[in-house]
Amino acid sequence: MAYTADVTDEPQLFRIFSEDYVLWRPTPGGALRAARDECPHRSASLSQGWVADGCLTCPYHAWAFDAEGSCVRIPSSDSATPIPRRAQLATVLAGERYGLAWVCVGVPRADIPVLPEAEAPGFTLIHEMKEVWAASAPRIVDNALDVTHVPFVHRGTIGNPDSPRLGELSVESEGLSLRYRTSQEAKVSPQLRANTGITSATTVRVATVELVNPLTYRGVLEYVDNGLIHVLLKAATPIDDYTTLFFQFVARNDNPDATKQQGIIDVDRAVQSEDRAILERTKPDFPVDITDEVHTRADRMTIEYRRILGLLAAESGMVASSG
Repeated sequence: MAYTADVTDEPQLFRIFSEDYVLWRPTPGGALRAARDECPHRSASLSQGWVADGCLTCPYHAWAFDAEGSCVRIPSSDSATPIPRRAQLATVLAGERYGLAWVCVGVPRADIPVLPEAEAPGFTLIHEMKEVWAASAPRIVDNALDVTHVPFVHRGTIGNPDSPRLGELSVESEGLSLRYRTSQEAKVSPQLRANTGITSATTVRVATVELVNPLTYRGVLEYVDNGLIHVLLKAATPIDDYTTLFFQFVARNDNPDATKQQGIIDVDRAVQSEDRAILERTKPDFPVDITDEVHTRADRMTIEYRRILGLLAAESGMVASSG
């Protein structure tokens, strides 16, 4: 939803699944809190308010809500007048990890995603981007899982259209779990050479990819030439059916200094810009029925992604189960 460093003494507005929410800290450096961005009194936007004395205060009539979302002060009422029991915010779960705010607006199925390398000795965490894309969240994650587009979409950065075939592809899928491993030849551009140290014209990159949850991707990229490990975590937050708040950060094992970190960011942003240009012109509707689009054997990981989304949709009653 936000970088945690940006959530200080001012409430922050965010939008997910076409609904507005507010994120705030009751005290400086305290735990994050989140709720529907709507005061129960007259439906004013709480994100326009302020935090005072540990309370989120509505900008309309200054009703004050504590860290648990209970109204504790109504300025226009006598102090002896009981506060209505319904004067309660519709709170949702909020937490932080890796410098990001994480929010669950429904019933949680799992904890905040873990990126082991982000906390491992020898790895450096680098925040790369927070962008709003005019693309649906499942399309963004599907694109991340798909490696066959890399030689062509990324021919200007890391792709090699002269070597589009994958190495041996191993896909493991069970229930809502999806993981695969494969290799691919990459072109070593001047930018990639600068931040990997690889001097050959091409290199082999081994990718071990995991669907952490339906809208979060983790990819471990290992460069065969020098053992460099570049770990990507991508999170796609659906603002609505057509728009997504996209985050990406990485962990590296080569102890990059500030200059090298900027080079890493520049290359990854260029790569993501190439993806974004395609995805923002791609139909946002994401069919989970695999007969709706054409697939090949190389699409096994994205076929499995559709199966997983289909299971979740059937569980929620959005579509009929296929069995």
